[in-house]
Amino acid sequence: MTSRGIVVYGSSPLSPAAEIRILFGREMRRSVRSGKGIVLFVLTLIGAYVASRACVWIEEKQRLAEHALSTAQFIDIKRQFIEKQTGDAARAAYEANIPTSLLVFLEITIWLGPLLVALLGFDVMASELQNRSVRFWTVRMRRWSFFAGKLLGLWGVIGLFTLVLNALCGAVALSKGYVTAGQLLGWGLRFWLIAVVISGAWAAVATFISSCFKVPILALLTTFAVFFAMWLSGATGLVSRVSESSETRVLRDMRWFEYVYPNAYDSMLLSPDPGRVLQGAGILLGFVALVIAAGSIIFQRRDI
Repeated sequence: MTSRGIVVYGSSPLSPAAEIRILFGREMRRSVRSGKGIVLFVLTLIGAYVASRACVWIEEKQRLAEHALSTAQFIDIKRQFIEKQTGDAARAAYEANIPTSLLVFLEITIWLGPLLVALLGFDVMASELQNRSVRFWTVRMRRWSFFAGKLLGLWGVIGLFTLVLNALCGAVALSKGYVTAGQLLGWGLRFWLIAVVISGAWAAVATFISSCFKVPILALLTTFAVFFAMWLSGATGLVSRVSESSETRVLRDMRWFEYVYPNAYDSMLLSPDPGRVLQGAGILLGFVALVIAAGSIIFQRRDI
């Protein structure tokens, strides 16, 4: 910056944190106000309402099947079933107290999360590169700040969508009397945080792929292909672990190749062991940080 306050191209008068904050806010506003964002939000909202009704229906069927049992007996049956599937008594005792409707909705949210990330994030960088608006930003801020701001902006939008969806499901379950206000606040907040942490890894991959293309449709196709490959690694590992333990039906530890599938960390994040929760969260957040570093280096050297 000169003595007259004129910004010199290639430099920035702002700190990296301020640059990221500005771009983060811009991405949040643009995604929420854009036609694509509004349409996806409405469709997701409709799908979430249908899914929440289905989750409540599942819990209702369970309760009707066990209507002659007390609450303690019902929870004990759930505990025995989970322990048989996982072989972990502590985890079974912990998860048996989770409202079924909220737990099923969490699994649906995690499973559909990559689709939402792909549709919202495939052009997060590619569109800027295609119309060359990226030049306007990169002469006024650091390139790595631009990349990080884009990634965090996408992550923030997904977190906002997920918060609304979880609130909707919780409200439906609360209206049916399947959860108390305290359970909704406690479990609902934790489930939202789990979904947000997992979606961060997907958002990182989508942003990185988008930064490699100037044509959004190519970024979209590549994102779907990579996401499918990641899902395949997780599905293959899960099937192999179940088949190996077909007699006892106990799921063994994750295979090494399953760690590239972010959704596989849900069991770690749901664990009653704080150390295991921190381990899972640390791996996912570390992955996001690694992608920001790698993407920033590549983007720094790219001709825009």
